[in-house]
Amino acid sequence: MTRLGVAATSRSVRALDEAVRVEDDESDDVAARAVDAAVVIFVPGPEVWRRVGTPGGLSLLERLLRQLRTLDIGAAALLVPHGHPLPEVAFGGLATPEVLRVPTEAVDLATALAATAHRLPRGSLAVSADRLVDRRVLRTLVGRDATTFASVDGHDVEPVGWVLAEDVRRWGAAVGTHSERLPLASLDPYIPELRGAVAPYVIRAGAPEERRLAWRVLLDHVQKQALDLPGQYFDTPFENFLVRRLAPTTVTPNQITLLTLVVAGVVAALFAHGWLRIGVMLALVVGVLDGVDGKLARLKLATSKLGELEHVGDFFYENAWYLSLASHFHGATAEPRYWLAGCVLVACDLADSLLYLGVQRCTGRMLDELSAFDRRFRAVAGRRNVYVAIFVVGFFSGHASGAFLTAVGWAIVTVAVHAFRALTVVTAARSTT
Repeated sequence: MTRLGVAATSRSVRALDEAVRVEDDESDDVAARAVDAAVVIFVPGPEVWRRVGTPGGLSLLERLLRQLRTLDIGAAALLVPHGHPLPEVAFGGLATPEVLRVPTEAVDLATALAATAHRLPRGSLAVSADRLVDRRVLRTLVGRDATTFASVDGHDVEPVGWVLAEDVRRWGAAVGTHSERLPLASLDPYIPELRGAVAPYVIRAGAPEERRLAWRVLLDHVQKQALDLPGQYFDTPFENFLVRRLAPTTVTPNQITLLTLVVAGVVAALFAHGWLRIGVMLALVVGVLDGVDGKLARLKLATSKLGELEHVGDFFYENAWYLSLASHFHGATAEPRYWLAGCVLVACDLADSLLYLGVQRCTGRMLDELSAFDRRFRAVAGRRNVYVAIFVVGFFSGHASGAFLTAVGWAIVTVAVHAFRALTVVTAARSTT
């Protein structure tokens, strides 16, 4: 943890200490005061705020607090058993939570809620911090009309729910058995950011086997679903390997983004000076790093303005590669057709981006997701990863210029197919309005 992180955590712990002392000093009227919190979090023990071995590089409590911040939930209360230490975690954009001590015998969310029934707000999100919870589950539960708990199988409840205080006072620790269920299968699995469907989750992450499963689930939930073949079979294994090792460190997604841009610039220079084989190998590295920064940001809930502008950088350095190759082949052969080919490749890249944008604005989804054909064509359609794969074959087989022209030809085919599909989709959308 950085010095800044340690300082923030120390301030949070001091604030919690003060909250507990104030509560102890006012014990005479504590029963009359309800907490002012939109969420109540049961903290079963120190393992939920320790990062060591935790899937995703954040402690379970940190991840939950960051998720709540993205849901614009600003107030929380922590239910901490007597004798347990106070959580050592920075609360980010959330206000310092109020701490309610519960009996040591309160070993789960239900018994902790029952022990503080007189202090609960009228309605609140209640979560046990020993669970990894999909943000979609939390978002769906907030503000329900009745006490409702998430359920993986539609029957048994998970310690994640929207709780009405009157139901806790009425049913006590049995409130879960008298509540409504939110089956995870009832939630829309589609995630626009991932361009595909990924099932929502609520997972315990304590035992080693549970943590291994949690890692797989978290990686699935940061993996874009529409990928080309090089992305599926080459980039993804390397990306996941790096993400697993970088997540527990202080390396940030922005640092990976900047490194990617630097390496991409080196690739353009190498291509321009004819170092094609070294350049294309580094281009493969760029493809991997380009996936790592996005996955790391989604995994650690650490998106930023720089990350949002990443696609702009991608557009410029990719086209710098194409023009650098055109410059090299023109210089080596004195044939102007290579400059024309480079300009055509850049124009196709721009046209393809505009087609995607038009379809997204018309349908709300990416072109790749609209039909089985679109998904299959996405796997081989002309784009950076596919072009780089063509370059690898051509540059190492002694047919460098032929590989470049092949990529240009495939770019033209790709734009033609996408233009036809976009016209079909937009026409159908307008005819139904």
